[in-house]
Amino acid sequence: MNKESIPILSVGNILGEETLGITLFRHSVKGRNTFEQPHKHDFYLVFFVEKGSGIHNVDFTQYEVANHQVYFVRPGQVHNWLLNVDTVGFQLMLSPEIITVFSNLMQFSFFEQSVPCCLSLNQSKFQEFENHLHEIEKTVSENDLITKEITLLRLHLLLKLLQKEYLLEFPEHDSSSKPEKIIKNFNALIDLYFNKESSVNFYAEKLNITPNYLNMLSQRYLKTPAGDVIKYRTILEAKRLLTSTDLSIKEIAYQLGFNDNTYFSKVFKKYTGKTPGDFKESYKFYHPYP
Repeated sequence: MNKESIPILSVGNILGEETLGITLFRHSVKGRNTFEQPHKHDFYLVFFVEKGSGIHNVDFTQYEVANHQVYFVRPGQVHNWLLNVDTVGFQLMLSPEIITVFSNLMQFSFFEQSVPCCLSLNQSKFQEFENHLHEIEKTVSENDLITKEITLLRLHLLLKLLQKEYLLEFPEHDSSSKPEKIIKNFNALIDLYFNKESSVNFYAEKLNITPNYLNMLSQRYLKTPAGDVIKYRTILEAKRLLTSTDLSIKEIAYQLGFNDNTYFSKVFKKYTGKTPGDFKESYKFYHPYP
């Protein structure tokens, strides 16, 4: 376990080789079924489970792995898994630059903050996605410009089809009717400043809107008051640090902008129902099976 921070893995750390932007491989060939140490990525991961079982933890939500699932993990999320040795499927790793290019058209709902990470499909629909993956697999290693463009077009189509299925299963996360820019920027600002600023006024000023309007948007579209959205992000980071590092509770409190350790414990308990110490003891990250 890392004393100072949660490990951040790159594609090179995992595969032993660096790739450019898009990495696709068959899980049964290059994948690891045991990733017990909680870690983050510096890339986006889409994991297609054709057949398998086990446990996948993503930011303190535990998923039962099953056939015909698709998992979405964004950079910065803490995850680990323990999979059956017979698990097969595909891992698709995408650089932030690739996602940024695509997101200029429309955000991908499955890569937003605080959304479900697992999409369940029927066998025929999963097969359709697998066919798209086979087409990308044929061209992803080619270097000529036209083939690269074809690969990008196929990849974008794949992600858009995933978005369609995702919103069918989770319609409440359809952002097309939101004032998307404000909500997106609010979440992005929280990621930048959550350990320094907890005031709704600060974020409203950054967004050039009133605190009341920000709170109204947050209540309407995030179903949570703006102040709680900020606190939830702080508590999430506290959970990550408590379970994935050897930092003391006092060190974590200071790192998250709390000068008073007692106040940090009080806030943590308010949002989780447990003290930081109790949470650290009770969370069995390294023993996902009872």
